[in-house]
Amino acid sequence: MNETRHLAQFVHDTHYDDLPSEVVEACRVFLLDNLASALVGARTPWAKMVQSLAEENGAGGRCSILGTSRTVSMPYAALANGTAIAGFETDQAYYPGSCHPGAVVLPALLAVAQTQPIDGRQLLESFALAYEAVCRIGRAAGRAVEDKAGFHGPGTNGPFGSAMAAGKALGLKVDSLVNALGIAGSHGAGIMEFAREGAMTKRLHLGRAAQTGLESALLAQKGFTGPTTVLEGDRGFLNVYSPTPDSSLLTRGLGSEWVLLGVSCKAYACHLSFHPVIDRVVGFKEESGFGVQEIEEIRVATNPTVVRKHGQKSPSTILGAQYSLPFSLAIALLRDITDPAVFNETTVANKEVRSLAAKVEVETREIDDGPMAEITISSKGQRCTLNATDWKGAPTNPYSFKEMSDKFRTYASDVIETKAIDEVIGRIARLEDELDTGILARLLFP
Repeated sequence: MNETRHLAQFVHDTHYDDLPSEVVEACRVFLLDNLASALVGARTPWAKMVQSLAEENGAGGRCSILGTSRTVSMPYAALANGTAIAGFETDQAYYPGSCHPGAVVLPALLAVAQTQPIDGRQLLESFALAYEAVCRIGRAAGRAVEDKAGFHGPGTNGPFGSAMAAGKALGLKVDSLVNALGIAGSHGAGIMEFAREGAMTKRLHLGRAAQTGLESALLAQKGFTGPTTVLEGDRGFLNVYSPTPDSSLLTRGLGSEWVLLGVSCKAYACHLSFHPVIDRVVGFKEESGFGVQEIEEIRVATNPTVVRKHGQKSPSTILGAQYSLPFSLAIALLRDITDPAVFNETTVANKEVRSLAAKVEVETREIDDGPMAEITISSKGQRCTLNATDWKGAPTNPYSFKEMSDKFRTYASDVIETKAIDEVIGRIARLEDELDTGILARLLFP
């Protein structure tokens, strides 16, 4: 018992010098990746709607809306920036816990950093510890929160990550961190019904989690209290939201096993669960010169959850396309799927893409120790079978900082000037020397 306090104590007591070097370097990559996602997501129609709401209600604040020249109050900046980072299926995910840590952690940290001095070491320690906390909370709840109960996992666990990011950066004491977690536990929300129609609410869940988690820390700073057993209690987060909770995972190996190292970055702007398939097909296309126009059928054998949630062949919205394995696979074969802009209304309506997606059959294959998926491509006179076992951005195949810098340049090139791109990369590479990390948000002005 007392896992909530144990986790808060760990966040309070751990500092930059306690972080393993591989954790620091992973967080440096994650940070740059989050900024890349923000610049892509900030330009979407749904993000602009949220930005408009933020301006109308949060005017007068000092916190940047990333990818714009506008500033608003702390909570509304977190709302807008969380929505942007999670806004186009490019942000990181911790799949075992159904977490999207970056979209809740970074908006909270940047909001704090633009209202009081936060140096690079403070930013990195707060970033790492909040990532670790939210991933552990998600892992303890398990994917059943989403796959069985029907909640959108990141919307339910996200406020805890935002609260720990802001709480650590604000220098809250242990009791206040416990209260921040307790308050955040009343803000978890989000249901999966958006997937049926590709509704915009999915894009909002992480923005709202970033906002309410930040507000939880600010309330705790003022003395507002929350339940001290919010995670493990009989009516706490794990037992209310999860059909299969395991509270021992909150603290098992805490400080020696860094769960955040299991976070995946995305090379493609579609759902992470079928990235192994997309990655293998992209590699196959580059290697083989296979005649796409001659394809008669593609069969993908993968796990039952992917089949059930992502087997839709004829999406009507961009989100529907990003959630569709058949449609994303067709895009991978016919377009440059490394460009997130390829997911657009024109592509969704494209007859060639829709025709190829209709030829994709997704079937159940129980995964044990074999490949994550088996892909069979049949065309006139030949058949090829591919095994999908890994993907770029996976914990087993992570981005280096240089690789992520290249991705950031690609994502940012249409939004900010080359000089600013170089400066962002350089400052994150030397973040420990940075005295005012609020400049990172200001550099993303278009």
